[in-house]
Amino acid sequence: MAKTVKSVVKRQVRRTAKRNPAAVIILIVALAIGVAVGYFACTALTKNDGFSLKGEKAVIFTVGDGDGSVTLQEDGWTLTALGRDAAESVSVETDLQKTDGGYVVPTDEPGIYRIVYRPTHFLFSKYSLVRTVTVNAAEGGDE
Repeated sequence: MAKTVKSVVKRQVRRTAKRNPAAVIILIVALAIGVAVGYFACTALTKNDGFSLKGEKAVIFTVGDGDGSVTLQEDGWTLTALGRDAAESVSVETDLQKTDGGYVVPTDEPGIYRIVYRPTHFLFSKYSLVRTVTVNAAEGGDE
């Protein structure tokens, strides 16, 4: 019996809404206001968001610099998500050896090394930044 009362009430509400243009207008206005508030709230929350490297994106050394290895100071990165600092949610991937405040770059032979920064924060999880470290052959030398 409860189902029949519910179904009768639902039917009556639908009929009334269909017949009453004011109800339809109120529904459309409420929906438009909700969409506008959501848009402006999202825009306000994310207006200063970004992910960027501090320092140079490309670093160049020459074979023989530092008697076989050089310490590259890590300048770091900035990650702002939803108006807050989220820099701790970045993982770093590289073949270079980590040291206090940087990475040891072997300069005994030419090569290219990459330091890849990948955020785990859901807003930026599809992005990554790369710092490229190049060790060039010495000019005029046979190295």
